[in-house]
Amino acid sequence: MSAVSEPVLQSLVEAAVTGTGGADGWLLTPRGDQLEVVAASGPSAADILGALVAADAGTAGFVLGSGQPMALTPRADDPRTAAGVTAIIGRRPTSVLCIPCESDLGVVGVLEIIDKAEGAMFSFDDVELATLLAGVAGVAIQTRDASSRTAPAPDELAGELRRLAGADPGRYAIVAGLVAALVTDG
Repeated sequence: MSAVSEPVLQSLVEAAVTGTGGADGWLLTPRGDQLEVVAASGPSAADILGALVAADAGTAGFVLGSGQPMALTPRADDPRTAAGVTAIIGRRPTSVLCIPCESDLGVVGVLEIIDKAEGAMFSFDDVELATLLAGVAGVAIQTRDASSRTAPAPDELAGELRRLAGADPGRYAIVAGLVAALVTDG
C-alpha cells in the first residue's frame, strides 16, 4: 500500500504494540462500508497501511459493530481471525486484542493488536493500556475528521484530557506521559 500514516495515530499504534508486547497492530477507521488501515506498526505495517477490508469482517468488524472490546486466544477454526486485516497479512494470530476507539460521535475506529510475545495471552493491564490509547485515538480521529470537513476544530483533545484529569487522575498521568513522549519524539 502507498498510504502515509498520520504521525499522532501512528505513534498511538506504536505505543500500543510496544506497551502490550504485541507483534503487529493497526488502527482502522470506517470508510463507507469498509474499514481503512490508517496507521500500522510491526513487520506487516508496510503491507497493510491504506488497506481496505469489509466493515463487518474479522475481529475489527465485530468490535466496530458491537462497540465492545475483545481479547482472545482464538481457536484455529475461529472465522473472525481468518478475515479482515489478518487475511491480508496471511497468518492467523495466536492472540488478539481489539478495542473500539470512541469519541463524542460513538465508535470512530478500532485499535487491533495481535500476537503477544511468546504466545502469551494479552493481560488485563494490556487491555487497560490499549483502552487508554484507543480513547486518545478516538478523539484524534474525530478531530481529524472534523478538521478535514471544516475549519480546524476547537482543541477537543485538550478538553478530553482535562475531563480525564478530573475523572481519573491516575489514568490521566499515564496518558499525559504518553502524549508528552509523542510530542517529544514527533
